[in-house]
Amino acid sequence: MTTDVNQPDDELRLIFTCCHPALSIEAQIAPILREICGLTTEQIAKAFLTSPASIAQPLAQAKHKVSDTAIRYEIPTVEQLPERLDAVLKLIDLLFIYLLFNAGYSQSSGDKLLGAELSD
Repeated sequence: MTTDVNQPDDELRLIFTCCHPALSIEAQIAPILREICGLTTEQIAKAFLTSPASIAQPLAQAKHKVSDTAIRYEIPTVEQLPERLDAVLKLIDLLFIYLLFNAGYSQSSGDKLLGAELSD
C-alpha cells in the first residue's frame, strides 16, 4: 500500500485558496464543504436550509473569482498568513460546530436517536 504524501498539502492549499480574503464567506464555505468534505450541492443546501440553486450560485461565483483574480493555489507565505489564517480558523470553527451538532442530532448508536445534550 502506498500513501500519497502530498495529499495533506493539497487539501491545505485548497483550504487556503477557498479562504482567500477576496472571496465572501459564502464563497468560502460552499467549496470547502463540497471539495474537502465531499458533500453534494443538495446536502450543502439542506444544511443551510436553502435551495440547491442558491448554493450553486456561490460555488460558481467562487470558481470565477479564483480564475478572474488569479488567486493562486498555494499555502500563503509567512507574510500573508495573518490575513488568511483568520478566515481558515473561522471556517474550521463553523465546520466543527456543524459536525458536532449533527453527531448529537442523529446519533448512530445507543437507545436514543436524538442526543439533545450534545446538540445543545
